[in-house]
Amino acid sequence: MTQQPTNAGLKLDRNTMTVLSIVLAIVLFLAVNIISNSVFKSAQLDLTEDALFTVTDGTRDILASLNEPVTLKFYRSEQVQQIPALAAYATRVEEVLDRYAGLADGKIKLEKFVPEQFSVEEDQAVGFGIQGVPISSAGEVMYFGLAGTNSTDDEDIIPFFTPSREAFLEYDISKLVFNLSKPGKTVVAMISSLPIAADQARRFAPWVAYEQAQQFFDIRIIGGNIKRISDDTDMVLLIQPTNLSPTTQYAIDQFVMRGGKALIFADPHVEVNPPPQTQPGQPYTPPTGHALGALLDAWGIEADPDGVVGDRIAAQRVAALSGGRRVVTEYLPWLSLGPISINRDDVVTQDLERINLIAAGRVGVKEGAGLSMTPLLFSSEQSQVLDIEAIRPNPNPIQILTDFKASGEVMTIAGRFTGPAQSAFPDGPPDREDDRNATGPDPELVAEHRSKSDGSINAIVVADADMLADQIWMQGGGGNQAVPVAQNGDLFVNMLENLAGSASLIGLRGRGLSARPFTLVDEIRRDAELQFRSKERELLQNIETTQARIAELQRTDEGQFILSADQQKAISDLRRDIVRSRADLREVQHALQQDIDDLDATLKVVNIGAIPLLIALVAIVLFFLRRQRFGRRIRSTRGELAVTGGRAS
Repeated sequence: MTQQPTNAGLKLDRNTMTVLSIVLAIVLFLAVNIISNSVFKSAQLDLTEDALFTVTDGTRDILASLNEPVTLKFYRSEQVQQIPALAAYATRVEEVLDRYAGLADGKIKLEKFVPEQFSVEEDQAVGFGIQGVPISSAGEVMYFGLAGTNSTDDEDIIPFFTPSREAFLEYDISKLVFNLSKPGKTVVAMISSLPIAADQARRFAPWVAYEQAQQFFDIRIIGGNIKRISDDTDMVLLIQPTNLSPTTQYAIDQFVMRGGKALIFADPHVEVNPPPQTQPGQPYTPPTGHALGALLDAWGIEADPDGVVGDRIAAQRVAALSGGRRVVTEYLPWLSLGPISINRDDVVTQDLERINLIAAGRVGVKEGAGLSMTPLLFSSEQSQVLDIEAIRPNPNPIQILTDFKASGEVMTIAGRFTGPAQSAFPDGPPDREDDRNATGPDPELVAEHRSKSDGSINAIVVADADMLADQIWMQGGGGNQAVPVAQNGDLFVNMLENLAGSASLIGLRGRGLSARPFTLVDEIRRDAELQFRSKERELLQNIETTQARIAELQRTDEGQFILSADQQKAISDLRRDIVRSRADLREVQHALQQDIDDLDATLKVVNIGAIPLLIALVAIVLFFLRRQRFGRRIRSTRGELAVTGGRAS
């Protein structure tokens, strides 16, 4: 005999199913979270405009090329999380470091420390050079920096993660990793006609910019007839070279064609190293120009040898004679470039505020060349190319200023050039000059000749060499006692440091900022302020006018110190007007703040509550759909039972 199902049985089953569903939902929720945290920890979807959280291919190349393990020690004090301006940035830094460790295939070991005062971790951070920032008058400091080490005990650090360098966060970390992956100083081969390494005027002491660069680079001075630049050279530094033999020019050309980096200072007119004084009556001998014209032209780089950039906005002021009087005026060829003339989006110039230049030329890309140029220093639109003959031998600043006509063109004074380039020696090496018996091309050079570059070249060209001299950017003429008035030395080191990196590192540029302004909110806020500020100004003006009238009435008592009844009534009325106006003013000020608060509250509700509300609505709809489906199934079951008379087969 088959037992018939009852309504009580169905009710019990439904309750049991509900409880089981809730339990299963909780279990499923926890399981999904656990699995996602372990399996999908490295997965990410970057929807930011500038792909802030996506590691670039350049960084991936650097990490993939690591040959030895690198240890990164991340120091972040707890106090960092208590500072709103740093808390979000600290989270981003940590996520980026986690990403680096995840992509390095075990070659990067990331260690995280929370240094407390007088702890071992604090001693380690101080030992590495991590910067402690004071946060209280009691001497409490916090740490937010990174130290990296490699297997040969080389160290490199980021003393403090400053939010102002957020756009270059990936570059800074990648540079640290790259430096540790390549122990030893970068070798720089230098050819210079200027006394940068030993200036007779300074008792053969080097220029300050050169001294600073020597701390970070192995700078080797080369000269004579150079057959080939050695393979252990990472970069060539060319500072206004003159009298280069064809063999030396070929060596430079082929070094660049092989992928070597080049930092070039090619100046149309050098003033810091004038030619020997001519005798009275003898014709003026202009300074010798550089010998790089043919190379730059073949590579596709324009460097005007006959003109200098005059800029009305950036011109330095000098003393000059006008009508027999000594006056101070602008001298257009001497420039002091400010932030508007410095590329703030490039890592080389991002932190620079002032660069001084003397009779600088301009650079660009030749028409039809395959190069691309990133301007680093440039003029304003209030600039003009000045004839180089106008500034030598005895320039007249007043006349130059009088003849000035703005071109409306922004001229590049220093730029980064990348892209494919053609050799200046397409037919092979020149005839050898070191052997009288063999005048043809050197067979060794012929064997490895390149008529075009192996991939993209990397060069920075600055159309001014004077800028490296101490007297151009330091007060006091140079030396240890001199005070910098511009950041020419920093720019010099930055350019060397940037070129010293791999092509992947050079390719990294500043990224966007994670802190994005609410432009729409700001616009609404400004409109609201504009609406209420006019009423506010009107009320304030009424109050001031009324107060002035009261003061005037009080001064008309003719020294009796007793006001008449009419005067007292007038003053009383005026004071009531002031009280009323102040009440209105408070309402206006309150309305202004209330409007802004309402706007903020609305945005918070939309941002915070929209997604949960959407999920709740979807859940409610699903609930009713399931309920309807369950009801139809119950009704169908009851119908079948009614047809079979309550008997189960």
